[in-house]
Amino acid sequence: MQFEADQPDLYGILLFAVDGGLTRTIPGQAAAGPPYWGGGLALDGVRRAALAGAEIIGPIPPQPSQPGSFLIMRDLGSPLPGAQPFGKIALHVRLASLTELLGPDDDAGFVRPVLFAPDGKVYSAVGVPVAPSGRLITGIEVASGWRAGLLVEWDALAAPLQQVRYLMIGVVVLLAIALPSILVTLARRTAGRVNALVDGARQVAAGNLSWRIEAKGGDEIATLAHAFNRMAKRLQQVIHSAVEVEKMAVLGRFATGVAHEVRNPLATMKTSAQALRVNEHDEERRAILDGLCEEIDRLDETIDDLLTYARPRQPQFEPVPVRDLFRRVAAVVEKPAREAGVRLSCSGMSELCVRGDRGQIQQILMNLVLNALQAMPQGGSLALRAAAIDGRARIEVADTGTGISPDALDKITDPFFTTRPDGTGLGLAISRQLAELNQGELTFESALGQGTIATLRLPLAAKEL
Repeated sequence: MQFEADQPDLYGILLFAVDGGLTRTIPGQAAAGPPYWGGGLALDGVRRAALAGAEIIGPIPPQPSQPGSFLIMRDLGSPLPGAQPFGKIALHVRLASLTELLGPDDDAGFVRPVLFAPDGKVYSAVGVPVAPSGRLITGIEVASGWRAGLLVEWDALAAPLQQVRYLMIGVVVLLAIALPSILVTLARRTAGRVNALVDGARQVAAGNLSWRIEAKGGDEIATLAHAFNRMAKRLQQVIHSAVEVEKMAVLGRFATGVAHEVRNPLATMKTSAQALRVNEHDEERRAILDGLCEEIDRLDETIDDLLTYARPRQPQFEPVPVRDLFRRVAAVVEKPAREAGVRLSCSGMSELCVRGDRGQIQQILMNLVLNALQAMPQGGSLALRAAAIDGRARIEVADTGTGISPDALDKITDPFFTTRPDGTGLGLAISRQLAELNQGELTFESALGQGTIATLRLPLAAKEL
C-alpha cells in the first residue's frame, strides 16, 4: 500500500474505522500537511456521490495549509460471514489531477475549461475555485454533481471588438470632418488642371502651336496633358512641313522665273560692259565698267544661290574622308585667313570617313568657314575639329568672332535672314538644307563677344561603324 500511495495523482491512502474515524494514513510523495502531519481531515458537510461500488467524497476545497482534493472510498468488507467488518479504505486524490484532464487553462483566452463540482463551485483547470464572469456551458455528468464544462468570458471576447468599434467610430467621425475639405481641395486642383487643358486647346485653335501644358503626376489628367503636348508638337511639325513644302514650291517657281527673266539681260549687260571696256582708254571709266561687271557677277551668284536653295540637287552618297575635306577648305581659305589675321587649325580624328555627297559637304564647310572669317574682322582663331560621338561623325567649325545674339541664333538658318548689309541670307539656309539632305544635322552655339561653334553631324561610312 505504501508503494501504491506514491502515485503522482495521490496525496496518500487513508484507512477508516467502521464508524468513519480515521485510523491510519499512508502518505505518498505529494503528501503535505493534515491529515498526514498535524491535524485531521474534516469530512462533515462534504458532498458524497456513489460511483461503481465506491463513494466519491468531495471536493475538499484548497486551504492555505491544504491543497484541494477528494476521496474515493469503499468498504473493506469482513473476513467471515457475520464477522465484524474491517472498516473503509480511501484514495486521497489531488483535485488538480482531475481538473488537469480538462485541458490547459489559458488566462488570455476567451473560452476556458472548468469543472462543476457537487459543492456548487466551479474549479479551473489548475484546481482552484473561480468566480465566473461570462457564460457557463455544462457538459455530460460523469458522476452525481460532477460535470465538465466551458466558461465563455464575453467581456474578454468583446473587449477587442469594442476597441475596433470605437476606432471605427473615430475614423468615421474624422472622415466626416475631413471629407468635405478633401473634396473641395481635389475639386480645386482638378478644376485648375482641367482649365489648363481647356486653355491649351484654345491656344492651339487660335494657331499658337508652340503652346505646351505642364504635366505633373502620373494620373489620367497628366496622361492627357502628355498626349496633348505630343499632339500639338506633331501638329506643329506637320504644318511646318506643309508650309515648307509650299514655300519651296513657290520659291522654286519664283527662282525659275527670276533666272529666266534676269539672267539673259544680265548676260547682255555684262557682254556690253566688257565690249565697252576694251575700247575705253579712260582709266576712271574702265574702273566703273569693271565694277559693273563685278556687280553683275555677284547678282548672278545670288541667282545661283536662289536656284540651289529652291531646287537642291539630290546627294550622291559615297565615303568621304574628313582629311580631304579639311585640306580642301584650308587650301581655299588659307590666304584670306592670313590676310585677315586669323589663325587656322585642324585637329581631332581627321582619319574619319563620312557618308554623304562630297560636293555638298564641301559646300557646307566652305559656307561655315567663310561666315566665321567674316565674323572676325579684327583677327582671331578658327578651328576645324572632327570626332566620332554616339556612332556619328561630329565636325565643328569654331571661331573667336563677335558671336550671335540669342534672338538671331534661332533665325540664322532661315532663308533671306542676314545680319550683314551685303548678305543675301541664303548661305546658312542652303547649308542646313544640304545637311538634312545628307541625313545630317547642323546646329549652332554662340554668345555675343564669345565666338560661335557650328556643329555638323553626319553618318559615318560603313567602314567606320
